[in-house]
Amino acid sequence: MLRVGLTGGLGSGKTTVAAIFRRLGAQVMEADAVGRTMMQPGEAVYGEIVKAFGPAVVRADGTLDRRRLATIAFADGRLAELNAIVHPPVIAEQRRWMNALEKEQPDAVAIYETALLFEASKAAGTRDWHERFDRRILVTAPEALRIARYVARMGGPDPDAATRAALEDEARERIAAQMSDEEKMRMSDTIIRNDASFEDVTRQTEAVYRELSALARGSR
Repeated sequence: MLRVGLTGGLGSGKTTVAAIFRRLGAQVMEADAVGRTMMQPGEAVYGEIVKAFGPAVVRADGTLDRRRLATIAFADGRLAELNAIVHPPVIAEQRRWMNALEKEQPDAVAIYETALLFEASKAAGTRDWHERFDRRILVTAPEALRIARYVARMGGPDPDAATRAALEDEARERIAAQMSDEEKMRMSDTIIRNDASFEDVTRQTEAVYRELSALARGSR
């Protein structure tokens, strides 16, 4: 089985690429989906977050206000603190999932999609991404396009000028808090450039998947 880490910064389109990989036959785990499950009331991660960040991040119904939590983490310089709570159990689940999948599907291409493939390891002072994955793929796009995608996703089809400006500032702040694409490129095996049409990124992803599939079959 081939273990693949798929990453990209805010607005890069890594989720789109992950969906294409899934359609082509890859097994895909989304770190954000795993994290959302662990942030539900009653879960250990939920309790640790509320203990650290207080009732301001809890909605009236008891669920976490993830947007408010992210705003506090970025604005107050507490992103590393939040990551230290969330990432270790998410990574442990990724390992468990891949180990189980390898027994069931030894020829599988197993892809773990996460925004912070390298950052999580760097914050912990390790290079475990080198050991956890056989291949590392980076999805990248120009910053202006990434910001525009973020605004469209968060603000809807026609946000007013004030909302647009606030979302653009928010996007720039979050991009600045992440590792640069240039640094990620040096640690990646493959780059998928998502700066043109959907058809173009699909062609790139299909070509990469053919290579990954061949490697997976040869890994037995």
